[in-house]
Amino acid sequence: MGQFDYQAVRRDGTVTRGTVSGKSRGEATRQLQEQGMQILILEEAKNRTPEVKSTAKPTQLRETKRAAPSADSRLSSRQLIQFTEELSDLLVAGVQLDFALSSIAKRSESEVLRRVAGAAHEKVRDGVTLAAALRSSSVSFSELYCNLVSAGEVSGALGDILKRQVAYLTTLSDLKGKLATAMVYPAFLVVSGVGVAAMFTFFLIPKLRRLVESTGGELPPVAHFFLACGELLKSHWIILLGLLAAGIVVAVVLFQRPGSRLAWDRTKLKLPLFGRLLKTRFNVQFVETLSNLLVNGLPLVKALELVRGTTPNLHVRAQIQEMTAKVSEGAFLHRAMEKAGIFEPGLIDMVRIGEDTGNLASSIGKAGERLDRELNRSIERIASVIQPTIILVMALVVGIMAYMMISVIYETISVLRNR
Repeated sequence: MGQFDYQAVRRDGTVTRGTVSGKSRGEATRQLQEQGMQILILEEAKNRTPEVKSTAKPTQLRETKRAAPSADSRLSSRQLIQFTEELSDLLVAGVQLDFALSSIAKRSESEVLRRVAGAAHEKVRDGVTLAAALRSSSVSFSELYCNLVSAGEVSGALGDILKRQVAYLTTLSDLKGKLATAMVYPAFLVVSGVGVAAMFTFFLIPKLRRLVESTGGELPPVAHFFLACGELLKSHWIILLGLLAAGIVVAVVLFQRPGSRLAWDRTKLKLPLFGRLLKTRFNVQFVETLSNLLVNGLPLVKALELVRGTTPNLHVRAQIQEMTAKVSEGAFLHRAMEKAGIFEPGLIDMVRIGEDTGNLASSIGKAGERLDRELNRSIERIASVIQPTIILVMALVVGIMAYMMISVIYETISVLRNR
């Protein structure tokens, strides 16, 4: 029976500290949650014997000092889900961890997956924890993923935690797929429009010019504009390419500065149509991640710290960092979310209900389902606006070019008749 020091918030908003007994961190977490407490910090009691900190095998200490995993060990999203699902199924079935990793390494069809599983198997066999082994085997295992694995090893529920992780990773993969699918058709239309414009500019209009000049006619102003653009690209393409490359370099350097990137990340959330989509996407990812961490028994403050690392938006990161500081001081999560200004009102209401009832993870999970439906509607709305707009612009460009060609041909025929 272990002892765990905790810091938590009671239902009346007061912060309390104490010690709770439990066979594992997960059991200690459940005991505190049953008392209606919102856990801020939960760690093993500090009166442990010194030997606990020195029980790592020499091999394990050496493993932690190894170089970072190579780039060729990177797993795709599908491969990461496949590895997690297979390992979860084997562990739930009662297979030992080292044998499960060895089995994946032997029978996997992917060479990268075999290499990663084999490397993790060697480290686990030498006495390294699974979380440390995965962290040093592939860059695809994020800090969030490894922390969940570590929590599963401590609580003795590694198979169940990995199964929930499969659902979480699948949800995020579907989310990225939805956004990518929504942009495929507009991207195709844009590329097609550029191709049509290039064909007219570099091939059809020059031929029309020769035909018109041979009959003594004159091209319309629109045709002259396209010809001038084509001549500019042909004669100064090296300079234009250099300017484009210089612009890209300047943009990259500029966005590497924290101040510029922070301002851009803040602006993105205020863009018409896309700003709302980005904010809803973040809300869905925040809910899925936080719910997953809380269900797996992690304290709220630690969970918020991990959630902060899952978003690349610096403005959002700064807001979550402020939320974490306020929650660690005893503030309610829903109050901190209200002041952040990046969360949907409905999500804040569900968090408030969860804190009042002492079942925060379940309430957040329900809010996530509603936000996921809202995200689908947002994607559909944007697609319904973008696609007709692009089609209209393409129709206008093609229509102008077609009218120009018909006018030139008609004028040429008129000149020939008058001769």
